[in-house]
Amino acid sequence: MLYELRAILRTPKLLGQKRHADAKAFCENLGKLVLNNRGVVRKIENNGLFQFQNLIRKHGEYFFEGYKVTLLYDCSPIVQQQIKTNLSTDPRVISCKEFSHNLTLKEKTTTTATERMYNSSS
Repeated sequence: MLYELRAILRTPKLLGQKRHADAKAFCENLGKLVLNNRGVVRKIENNGLFQFQNLIRKHGEYFFEGYKVTLLYDCSPIVQQQIKTNLSTDPRVISCKEFSHNLTLKEKTTTTATERMYNSSS
């Protein structure tokens, strides 16, 4: 089944690290989890740095910015359950939202939910 994950990830606290280091590591770990369980990663998008309007508290810390990431992948429902448990315990994740899609193969390879929403209105 096709799933789409939109997550906002924290930026590193240490000054010497690159600002996208946590987002890159998160995407690599999630991609490996999907691929090792016979899934397919269709698309990974880095939507850039996102400034929050208010401070957000998660895992005992306050955040004012984060990286938005969109992942489109196919996996079994059991693997999706493992991904949900990883997301709830991962300290890099500030917030996330999962979507499941029932689409044809042609639509799976080309679009995300956001692209379909904007393309259908025109």
